[in-house]
Amino acid sequence: MQNNLFKLGFVHLEDLIFHETCDFNRVRRLAEQIKKDGHLKNPILVSGSPVKPEPADSISDDSEKLMVLDGVNRVSALKLLGYPDVLAQKVNYTDPHVDLTSWDHLIFSLGKQALIERLQTENLEITNFDGEFRAAEGGQRMLEENMVCLLIFRDRTALMIKQPDSSLEGKVKSLFRIIAIYNTSWEIYPHLWDDSLVSAFDTLENCSAVSILPGFKKEDVIDLASRGILFPFGVTRFVIPQRILGLGISCSVLGAKVPLSEKNLFLKELMSYRVKSKKARFYEESVFLFNE
Repeated sequence: MQNNLFKLGFVHLEDLIFHETCDFNRVRRLAEQIKKDGHLKNPILVSGSPVKPEPADSISDDSEKLMVLDGVNRVSALKLLGYPDVLAQKVNYTDPHVDLTSWDHLIFSLGKQALIERLQTENLEITNFDGEFRAAEGGQRMLEENMVCLLIFRDRTALMIKQPDSSLEGKVKSLFRIIAIYNTSWEIYPHLWDDSLVSAFDTLENCSAVSILPGFKKEDVIDLASRGILFPFGVTRFVIPQRILGLGISCSVLGAKVPLSEKNLFLKELMSYRVKSKKARFYEESVFLFNE
């Protein structure tokens, strides 16, 4: 990847590794959308990988393994469509401004009793939760060490789901099992744990519950990735400063059978044109986007 102001460049899909699984339903829908639109709207986010490279006979000696922080479904969709490359923005994983939080899940069309009955089939501890639905100081989630998730229901009652042990690997495995229970009827909810979270019940009539997921550390992701253990899709949420959105790269460029150096030269010219024609904007404040 070329060294530039935004650390933006084309990379080979084969040089990317995941820290989370993809969502196959979303991948299929995204592949259809990319094929229809003829372009990829946003670059994926990558970081230098803490994982050791594969044996030399499977990759070239100079190839750099990059870990996908955001964009696993886009990468999987491009692979499904047969494209060799993708546009990526590389970030410094150790930068203190690169933050890691967790998504929450809105659960639809699956009632409280049905959820409880399915949870009871798993080897998990289920207890009533009487605490406050709030974020801790600094946005860190106030969940007990062995808590896997907190389920808040439409009637404002809540259940705390725990696992037998507090190991990091065990917690991730338990998350897979819990998310699988409602996997056919859920959406990611991009809010922190606070009063605005339960307000989803007031605006979404068919929302039956909200699943609050635990917080993880960036070191946790490195630890698991180094051991080949993936998070379920929709758990980790990386917050990246100065993220690039809306660049819109044609699929013809992604699929062109030319060296990455040529594609990155095209990218340099495209970025220069966008800046000179005043089609680039930087927004330092938080914003709401309604065109995604």
